[in-house]
Amino acid sequence: MLSTWRSGSNAYKTSLPPLGGRPLRAFIGWGGIILKDAGVDLLAALKEYYRAVQRESCGRCVPCRVGTKLILQILEKLSEGDQSALRRQLKSIALLVQQGSKCELGQSAAKPALDFLDNFDRLASSAPGEGGPAEYKAVVAAPCMQRCPAHLDIPRYMECTQEVRFREGLDVIRESTALAGVLGRVCVHPCEDHCRRGLVDEPLAIRGIKRFLADYELGRGRRPRLDGARMNGRPPVAVIGAGPAGLSCAYQLARRGYKVTVYEALPVAGGMLAVGIPPYRLPRDILQGEIEAIKELGVDIQYNTRVGREISFKELLQSYRAVFIATGLHESARMGVEGETAGYEGFVPGVKYLRNLNLGLPVPRGKSIAVVGGGNVAMDCARSSVRLGFEEVYLLYRRSRAEMPANECEVRDAEAEGVKFYFQVNPVRIVAEDGKVKGVECVRMELGEPDASGRRRPVPVPGSEFFLSCEVLVPAIGQVADLSFLDGMEGLEVTKGGTLAVDPVTLATKVPGVFAGGDIVLGPRTVVEAVAQGNRAALSIDQYLTSGKVKAGPQDLVDAWLKEFGVFDAVEEVGLPSGWPRKEEKAAPVEERLQDFREVELGFDFDDGVAETARCLRCYRVGLMVF
Repeated sequence: MLSTWRSGSNAYKTSLPPLGGRPLRAFIGWGGIILKDAGVDLLAALKEYYRAVQRESCGRCVPCRVGTKLILQILEKLSEGDQSALRRQLKSIALLVQQGSKCELGQSAAKPALDFLDNFDRLASSAPGEGGPAEYKAVVAAPCMQRCPAHLDIPRYMECTQEVRFREGLDVIRESTALAGVLGRVCVHPCEDHCRRGLVDEPLAIRGIKRFLADYELGRGRRPRLDGARMNGRPPVAVIGAGPAGLSCAYQLARRGYKVTVYEALPVAGGMLAVGIPPYRLPRDILQGEIEAIKELGVDIQYNTRVGREISFKELLQSYRAVFIATGLHESARMGVEGETAGYEGFVPGVKYLRNLNLGLPVPRGKSIAVVGGGNVAMDCARSSVRLGFEEVYLLYRRSRAEMPANECEVRDAEAEGVKFYFQVNPVRIVAEDGKVKGVECVRMELGEPDASGRRRPVPVPGSEFFLSCEVLVPAIGQVADLSFLDGMEGLEVTKGGTLAVDPVTLATKVPGVFAGGDIVLGPRTVVEAVAQGNRAALSIDQYLTSGKVKAGPQDLVDAWLKEFGVFDAVEEVGLPSGWPRKEEKAAPVEERLQDFREVELGFDFDDGVAETARCLRCYRVGLMVF
């Protein structure tokens, strides 16, 4: 049901429902005052808001620390009578705070007072409020940390790095993830898209600083170590799959004192991190070092144990009161072309190609290889093939370069390493001779109207067929789930896309005590999204095992409303001079890195790592939710 909200002189409607508890009546923060209930005592709410600002103000600049305190004192003096002098004083001080504060916390904190004076002053007590006395919840947000699926406290670890408090910065990261070194290398860093520094010149190298802190620890000869509670007699929990979602869930549960057993079908932990991402992007010692740290918290990983074969799913339900399914997507989607199921030598799906390569198992060899797809898996297959010694590496993609879902840096590096791109091309038939791949018949495509994904739909061009000679063909057009381990299990629902259906907030299935997350729920997504799902599942499992119930919590409410209200404004005029360029991480020269699978990106040195964090605008913002 639509609700009408007022912001200044404007009104807009939203259909966001309350996520349990009392409905939201007003939100006070960086955008000013957004009001639903005209009976809210805004004067009282503003006082509470500025008390929250005072708690968060670091005190490093006078306008924020002292100025917001003065605003609070003036608000406490205001009454229903004519207080013109106090109002003028309030506006003057608020403008000084807005214009003189060094960071966004102070600059944005002035907005509610100014908005109150300009638009809402007469509404302070115009009608009785809905639902009795107000309740308040303070919120601290930043555009980058809100855009991060795992909500890492990015401004804080940037600040720690700038002040050379590296251990403390790493501890901040490890509140949200055990995989600092991993995410510092392979995260697609959506946070950087919402970095306000990018509105001035270039976004901060947020991912690179995460890696810098993890690497600095290793460079000092220290192994990754994680803090957690001792096992305290809580019920044991089973996790199926040791990928980023499963490991994250196990990590957060172990920190709460739970004994967790992870069942992994592969001989190694890490899921697609271990068998899907090549070592030139993610060195195995980095991944294994962080997995070992998780195990040292008491997490037990049972390798070569496929649920449904070595142990049944029903046996897990009998042995554990809670189970988290995080099996990922380890099967390749089919192209649907002639010859795909014929068993030709030289034809291998992309997921299997990378898995065999990373596990040291045989992969097809030859002089030429064609990879089909435009995502990161396709790039990994193509760039790995260059390192395997293929003389010709082709990448076929049915849309244009602009529509490629792969990271731009991956596409750029693939081009630099010699991969030849064929855009707007689609295979239609695999050509073989004596049971061996000899090439692929393709058709050229043109882009039509947008499809459900928003990208323009590729349409075959009549009469444009051509033959591309290759000895190996690797389709990497998508990944699908293998849910055979759930055969005979009632209550678990499968979506039309072949993933498991769960409550979108709590990740609970309709089977009590069974939760699921990561790619098995989201489809093929990113590592940091899998981490976020594992973290959320751990919270739900803890809630279920301690109370017997699972429901949306305060942070879920905060996330839903911040998504509605917005923390980042893509057209904001930040008002700072540009010209402070982003530091670039070191990289191995192309001619050297193609000799083997050595790591390509080498990270920041000490000076550049610290200097890069000085570009951070410390974009913390305080909000107040009024219930």
